[in-house]
Amino acid sequence: MERIILYEYDRKNMKKIESAIENQDSKIVLLHSPSIVNKILNKEDSIQFSADNFYDLTPIIISEGNRTDFWSQRVIEILNAYIEYVDFHVYFIIDNRYANDVRESLYLYIDSVQSLETYLGIADSEVLNVVDINRSKFEELRRHFSQHLFGNSNFQKRLFEELQKYRLFNKIGEQKIFSVFICGQSGIGKTETARLFHSFLSPGEKFIKINLGNYSDQNALSSLIGSPRGYIGSNKGELSDKIFKSKSKVVLIDEFEKAGAQVHNFFLELLEDGKFTDSLGREFDLNKYIFVFTSNVRDEEVNKKISPELKSRFNLLYRFSTISYEEKVNYVEYKSNSMIEKIEKELQIKFSDESRMRIKNIDVKRIDNLRNINKEIMLNISSEYEKITGGTQNA
Repeated sequence: MERIILYEYDRKNMKKIESAIENQDSKIVLLHSPSIVNKILNKEDSIQFSADNFYDLTPIIISEGNRTDFWSQRVIEILNAYIEYVDFHVYFIIDNRYANDVRESLYLYIDSVQSLETYLGIADSEVLNVVDINRSKFEELRRHFSQHLFGNSNFQKRLFEELQKYRLFNKIGEQKIFSVFICGQSGIGKTETARLFHSFLSPGEKFIKINLGNYSDQNALSSLIGSPRGYIGSNKGELSDKIFKSKSKVVLIDEFEKAGAQVHNFFLELLEDGKFTDSLGREFDLNKYIFVFTSNVRDEEVNKKISPELKSRFNLLYRFSTISYEEKVNYVEYKSNSMIEKIEKELQIKFSDESRMRIKNIDVKRIDNLRNINKEIMLNISSEYEKITGGTQNA
């Protein structure tokens, strides 16, 4: 069966959208009343589907009070009429507040949900992927890492060598997903790798993070991709749901060592095929996605925890070393300035040079990881903030 592309829009951009559509000599048809819907279903000449129009499904959902069983049947009738009787492309659009609900309920009919603003060329920002960005943007991504990821400079060199190779072979269909497995002790930048990819490529989207430490081994796969409807404790699946709700093409899989064989086999197939099907039969194409797997496992335990077959699927396996004294000092300078500038901007206050010096006065020799350095910085900033405001900010 043919499935449609649904175009979602942000209602704050409606004036720009209407103007862009009018410039195409088109119009938006609001499916807001049973009479209009019935005329479409009855194939009345006065309101037949037109390739020039954009058909907004939002009013149907609102008029039915968000009752899924009511609006879904109405929308299905319209989509069936289109699929059965129309031999040209029709644009269906929807308010982005309802797009995920429609796609989830009507996954047999919806191929994908795309941005209407992007399609019309009026999007404020675009979600990027590491394959399609040009060489200049790729070099900008490299600088983004060098400025914000502290320590493990050889990892950054190897990472971008593998990314460059991936960009080539993805374009000829040889490799759909880029994956990196990073192990090492807590708090030295493993998860930051995924966050840096996300902040550069899709800063306006929700960050997709799955922590396998929260799963019981018995139900881990169901927690990831859902269990069939009707089963006791059935769910949509965390991975399915988060990919549905974010356009980001970066996924962090944290505490990977705590997953069992069933989950490892799932990712073995995922990295090979570049797609997966969840318990509801929905297929997720993850072409051009980046997966970052992190683990606290030690070197001698990697081969026990990760099979050779799965290891061979990763583009890069790397153990992060501890951060050197000099790198920790540089991190204190960077992170302190970043936090101070944000507070000054948001709260309209000013830290003196003396306050800044006291904030950065941290004995990093006694601290093993960056997470604990952050705690020290935040404690010092909080202390200086109280001195500046005299406790009056919350009075």
